[in-house]
Amino acid sequence: MAKIDGKWDRIFKKIQLILEKNQKLEDIKSLSERRILELENKIIELNKEKESLKEQVQYIKAAKEVHLSDKERAVTKQQLKVFMDEIDECLAKLTE
Repeated sequence: MAKIDGKWDRIFKKIQLILEKNQKLEDIKSLSERRILELENKIIELNKEKESLKEQVQYIKAAKEVHLSDKERAVTKQQLKVFMDEIDECLAKLTE
């Protein structure tokens, strides 16, 4: 009888280990799913920001076609550079 009890104890311990490992895997899966959702939301946010910046660049390009003074042209050019840098940053974040 002692042999059977010993076998049952080992089987029970193995089952406990399997259940513990399964719980850890479930926790990791849940954490991974939350992280994926966060990243997807971040991508959506960055895409919206990118689109907004593209629109701003278009407005500035349209304004550039209007006759501007040299000073206004320099300010607009600087704004364009800033917007382009922001767009590049957004694109870099999207590819991470």
